[in-house]
Amino acid sequence: MNKEKNVTNNRSSGKLKLFFAANAFTSVGMNIGVVGVAWFVIHSTGKNSILGLYNALSLLAAFCALIGCSSLIDHRSKTALMKYCSFGQSLLFAFTAVLCQSGAPALFVICMLALLNMPGMVVFTTASRGAVPAVLPPPYLAKGNSLIEITLQLGAMAAALLTAFFYGRLGFVSLMWAGACSTFAGGILFAYAKNAFDFPSPLSAGWKRNITDGIIFLWRQKKLFLYGMIVFLPTIVISVSNVIIPGYVQFTLRRGAMTYGLADMIFALGALTSGLYAARLKTGYGKLHAVLFAVSAGCMFFLALNSTLTGFLGAIFIAGVVMAGLRILLNASFMQRVPNEYLGRALAVLMALSVVLQAVLSYFIGLLMDYGGSLAGFMFMTGMLLLGLIGCLCLSSAKRNTKIKS
Repeated sequence: MNKEKNVTNNRSSGKLKLFFAANAFTSVGMNIGVVGVAWFVIHSTGKNSILGLYNALSLLAAFCALIGCSSLIDHRSKTALMKYCSFGQSLLFAFTAVLCQSGAPALFVICMLALLNMPGMVVFTTASRGAVPAVLPPPYLAKGNSLIEITLQLGAMAAALLTAFFYGRLGFVSLMWAGACSTFAGGILFAYAKNAFDFPSPLSAGWKRNITDGIIFLWRQKKLFLYGMIVFLPTIVISVSNVIIPGYVQFTLRRGAMTYGLADMIFALGALTSGLYAARLKTGYGKLHAVLFAVSAGCMFFLALNSTLTGFLGAIFIAGVVMAGLRILLNASFMQRVPNEYLGRALAVLMALSVVLQAVLSYFIGLLMDYGGSLAGFMFMTGMLLLGLIGCLCLSSAKRNTKIKS
């Protein structure tokens, strides 16, 4: 009996190690596609508006991919999906390297990446999250999701380090080959796994039905809708900051890819740090969320006025700690307030709104920065975070008044 139990435990342990090793390799490559490509856009064009347009198109392409693949992710082999996404990204990066090496126009390469780069990443991430129940038993699902988050952040740190080294020393072509090798290695591991990470998912009502039901629920629960928008605010700010920071590094700090890669690595380090403390803190509408929003807004305001490398790296680390902590706490709090039968549908609506807002704001801020520089971009982000602060205070006040009346 003990022998059988040991064999089962060893198999589970082996499956877990294979799962996270495959995720780690693919995550590094896909993050190169985020960090390295953003620097390539600003470095090759010198225009924040083009980087903003690139981000907007990428987000819209990702949104379309999620809608198109939602039922595919639910009802097909997740191991196979992750494998094909890994190999697909590897081919895309290799093709990008060949195009750049053969002298293809930068704008053509940017347009191609805008349409093809992000969809593979979001489908892979969604399939990876859905595969966790096949790797871990129910009591350990929270830990499994935390480990995936850590894997993603470590991937982001490794990608930032590779961007700093390869782009700074060897150029964009070498960086793309590094991304191709990393995602190819992940694909090989997923192919070796065969169907080890598959898990039968419940039947889906389809994205149209989910969106419709989610809209009806949130329309009736207006406070939850407001809170849901606050929940996604840090994610929107982090996404749009990817438009501001490359131009800030190149034009305000007058630094290169090494500094940009280092900054991304430090932000990811801050986000990892937040994972250690955020789960222990209380959730709710309370003062803590308002304080974290205030600190985040302070970081953005400081960056608007700062022109020193030390100040930039310090503020980026604090922003990583605070904003990642906000995401963890706000998501946990929102999930506690929404009935389980409506949670997926409510999140589907809010995620759709979030992606559209990110796309619109990315393009708008890119244009704004071509006229007002990084000062204008960071001041806009400061204003958005202050809106989150005001929203938290209003909800906290309304909650206290409800308790007094009752």
